[in-house]
Amino acid sequence: MFKIKRSYSFIPLFSCLFIFLSINATCKTLDEKEVQRGMDLWQVPALAVSVVTDKDITFKKGFGKTALKNGKAVDQHTQFGIMSTTKAMVAAGVLILVDKEKLKLDDLVIKYIPELHFNDPSMTQQITIRDLLAHRTGMPSTDIWPFFQKTPLDVQIQKLSTVESSVPVRSRFIYQNTMYELAGEIIKRVSGKRWDDFLKQSLWLPLGMKETYGSRGAIPAKQPLVSPYLLINKKIKKTGWNFDDDETNAAGSVWSSIHDMSIWAQFLLNDGKNVNGQEIISSEGVSEMFTPQMIVADSDFYPTTKLTKPAWTTYGLGWFQQDFQGRKIDFHTGSLSGLIAIIGLDRVNKKAMVVLGNQDHAELRHALLWHVMDEQTDNSSTDWNQSVFDLYQKQIAAGEVRQDKRNKARKKSKKRSLPLKQYAGRYSHHSYGELEIVLTKNKLKVKSNRLTFDLPHWHFDTFEMTSKKYDIQALLNFNLSTDAKINSLQFWGLEFTKIE
Repeated sequence: MFKIKRSYSFIPLFSCLFIFLSINATCKTLDEKEVQRGMDLWQVPALAVSVVTDKDITFKKGFGKTALKNGKAVDQHTQFGIMSTTKAMVAAGVLILVDKEKLKLDDLVIKYIPELHFNDPSMTQQITIRDLLAHRTGMPSTDIWPFFQKTPLDVQIQKLSTVESSVPVRSRFIYQNTMYELAGEIIKRVSGKRWDDFLKQSLWLPLGMKETYGSRGAIPAKQPLVSPYLLINKKIKKTGWNFDDDETNAAGSVWSSIHDMSIWAQFLLNDGKNVNGQEIISSEGVSEMFTPQMIVADSDFYPTTKLTKPAWTTYGLGWFQQDFQGRKIDFHTGSLSGLIAIIGLDRVNKKAMVVLGNQDHAELRHALLWHVMDEQTDNSSTDWNQSVFDLYQKQIAAGEVRQDKRNKARKKSKKRSLPLKQYAGRYSHHSYGELEIVLTKNKLKVKSNRLTFDLPHWHFDTFEMTSKKYDIQALLNFNLSTDAKINSLQFWGLEFTKIE
């Protein structure tokens, strides 16, 4: 995503009870009053939570309302964005095609997308479908394409040849959403159906997931869905959508309910079989999904490793993985503007949990995950909610220090080199498209294909990107040529050349 600043609020949250499962694993349930208390303190308008085993659903409930104004009560059928937890479903779609012998994980991507070329020709002859699903292509993030520029996938494929890799193939985990878009395109070209249509017919409906959709616009009008919210300066504000209503994106555009996500989690615990015992994905395919494919460095993993203290961290096919209390935990978060999700699995003890919410980066999800996965007794177990709170409070404080440092570096002089109208114009980057600087009522704005930000003056030829809809703090700097004319602008480490 394109956000620079994230706002967090954390609280000690849930007390717990114990229920004992038939497999003698300990599964902590949740206290509804404490969940509601936590939501009030976190200012999360809507939340849905489930805890499941391979045989039972031990907790499944919706909390709050879909919107602060005129919202509907959340229940197990309320629609939430599941964002990047979509990735495991896309991986499952690929594995279904593997079972059908339509493709192999180690096939080259260019076998199915022959027009694809990477900047380094040797990469084009190396990168496989497995590499796409394991985030190990070595390519840097290209999130500016979908989230800022609304770049169609066919154009992304064309532009990938202009983007230099960060590291050699399979040498480092780098989270890369465009690679999952490519995986979705492969599903389409092999099956003849768009990736979400294929998942609906081959995965969701066979599982009984009738409330899962590839885009927000596909949700029936009668089904309530949550609105997205940000927490800025301790105030909750409604934010904008990252994707248009009918926009599908295999990296994270799926919407679902806690009812359906419970079915999905239970299916994964049952090695690819639905409730009727029908095999949807072979046990070998499910095993492949959860087999570690790439070691992940601490810096590329979640901050909560400071609390869970794993000996190792890896990534499977659509799953982050780590050891915890002697067991492997597979999990993944989902995050878009105003929406959060997490799904976690303890496949050894056959239990899983899901959290869906609508307050931007409310890390309540991590507290719940590790609360459910923690099998220590009450006398020795960690207070995960307080620990997560403390962890992220430190991160917030560090961010505030950096922000204060930036503000102190701002020069007192408000002088610009040129009149505002001379900053206006179109600017182009060879990989990331065009931006337009417009002057309206003596104020500058920066426009991409998807978003518009205000551009108040900061100092000299530097301006600050601001928005009432999105939580962002970024500086944009204009560069002058020797003849005192604007020739380019820079932001987020990218240089856009003025073209008119």
